Amino acid sequence: MEVAVVGGGPVGMWVAKQIAEAGFETTVLEEDRKIGRPVRCAGLVSPRVVSKTDTDSTIMKASKAIIHPPQGDPLVLEAPEEKAYVIDRGRFDREMAEKASNAGAHIELDAKVLDTVFSSRRKLRYQQDGKEKQILSDLVIGADGPHSIMRKMTSMPGPKELLVGVQAIVAEDVKDISIFLGNDVSPDFFGYELPHTSGSLVGVGSSDGHAYEHLKRLIKRRGFENDILGYSAGTIPLGRMKESVRDGLMLVGDASCQVKPLSGGGLYPGLHSADICAEVAISALEDNDTSKERLQEYHDRWQSDIGSEISKGMWMRRIFKNMSDEDLSKILGSLKDEKVKRVVEIVGDIDYPSTLAKPVLKASPKLIKFAGPMIKNIF
Repeated sequence: MEVAVVGGGPVGMWVAKQIAEAGFETTVLEEDRKIGRPVRCAGLVSPRVVSKTDTDSTIMKASKAIIHPPQGDPLVLEAPEEKAYVIDRGRFDREMAEKASNAGAHIELDAKVLDTVFSSRRKLRYQQDGKEKQILSDLVIGADGPHSIMRKMTSMPGPKELLVGVQAIVAEDVKDISIFLGNDVSPDFFGYELPHTSGSLVGVGSSDGHAYEHLKRLIKRRGFENDILGYSAGTIPLGRMKESVRDGLMLVGDASCQVKPLSGGGLYPGLHSADICAEVAISALEDNDTSKERLQEYHDRWQSDIGSEISKGMWMRRIFKNMSDEDLSKILGSLKDEKVKRVVEIVGDIDYPSTLAKPVLKASPKLIKFAGPMIKNIF
């Protein structure tokens, strides 16, 4: 039995590693010429990601974050334990590719998939080195990102919302993770500043088509105009997918919108879903049954697991998008109360932000007014 994984990012490589370890012939088709380039992600992850992948790409471990409101002094959060890691995404991606290769997966670079058809097996047509090629597989794993060709070619619905993330590497060392809120930074998301191997990363996400302009304002605000070493950009897909399987096909990672709506982070939900994907795929291959009905187990399992958190995150995002700069400043001001602040520092979880809602509202009931009737959707 043969398997093709379309997309050589960390999630695709994680699936490929597990399927290859199970003894199935596995080929990864990656459209870029080099693994880990270009980098389209900030690299802020939870300890779960580092523990799961056993990566050596950590730049910094963090228990502290500084949140800058539209008006007023920043909120400084200091947890009793490490809540986040900053990783070198290029190095991380290469590590994941090495793990997949060591497990027996064959990696084809500069391989751009053009289309797919299914009869008794799934045929992939792709272009490599200027030549058109094809591969026949018993199962295809679509891990080809937010603009997934596998999703489009099989008529599965796409993201409910697309954000554009733009970031700059600046030659200025920073020690802390900083978040910037407000319409001047981004009218519907946030800006950030993180340590980087070459100084720091300053970035902004937005869906209004003006992410680059927002980033320029943030860079100017931080006084980094003359320290820019380079830019990168990426797309962030948001929304809970209703379908993620077809006959001989499974979608995983950004291709299946397995992304946290509040932060735009996709590594943890993607890797977690990749474990489920690999487990179901291996079982289906052993049974010689890769029909949609057999693969539906994967969709049902990830939906009942992280799908619920994605739905809650989308509701929390709707609440956030309806807030004015004044509202955001008032909320962060309320979180400075020592009792409430301590709840955030102890309970806060960047992979499961909805778990913070109840304890924070219990500690500060006046915050309920900012959520209004939508609050019921995140409990």
